[in-house]
Amino acid sequence: MKKNNFLENTDYSQTSNISIWGTGDKDTLELLDKIEIRGKWLNLAAGDGRYNLKLLEKADSVVASDINEGALAKLSRTTPEQYKAKLHTKAFDLTKRFPFEDGAFDGVFCAGTLHFFSKEILEGIFAEIGRVLKPRGKVMIDFATDVRRIFPDGSIWVKKGEPGYKQEEAAKFLEESFRNYKIEARRSKVDGDDVTINSHTYTFSCNYILIVGEKK
Repeated sequence: MKKNNFLENTDYSQTSNISIWGTGDKDTLELLDKIEIRGKWLNLAAGDGRYNLKLLEKADSVVASDINEGALAKLSRTTPEQYKAKLHTKAFDLTKRFPFEDGAFDGVFCAGTLHFFSKEILEGIFAEIGRVLKPRGKVMIDFATDVRRIFPDGSIWVKKGEPGYKQEEAAKFLEESFRNYKIEARRSKVDGDDVTINSHTYTFSCNYILIVGEKK
């Protein structure tokens, strides 16, 4: 099994204007269109902006955050001019205390990232999400399970240290983690998307859980 992490060396300045992850998952995009998004939102682990424009179209302002400053620079560069006044970026490690005050946001969005972390680390991340959310603030999370990444030669890439969550296990954990929220959960899947990172191509598939919650 290959255990290379191609993403860590990505030079986002050399990638196209489209996100390296594509245009986004259909069900996640549809849910972003349907839910109420207003006020100030945090896009946690925004990467190079796969879903950020959807937030900017509806929110009053968006803080796009990521640990990778290059990804945020690309996100800023590719944001349409009419939305740039609403966009702010902040580079930080989401496994540490978020650099925001209590109750700073009306909503927090996070997609395509949280499944990389252990339950112990996720407990800290979820606590920080709750801290920076206002009362009755919204959270929307896309959590991948049963992940498979297959190279053209049939070998499998497993990201080093990735927990490898199964869907039922993750569903129970998320339900418990957000017990202080009024939540709705739905399930979807990615059948097989081709992803190219730093000239390496693989086919990605997963089941995933979409959660929309309101802080009590």
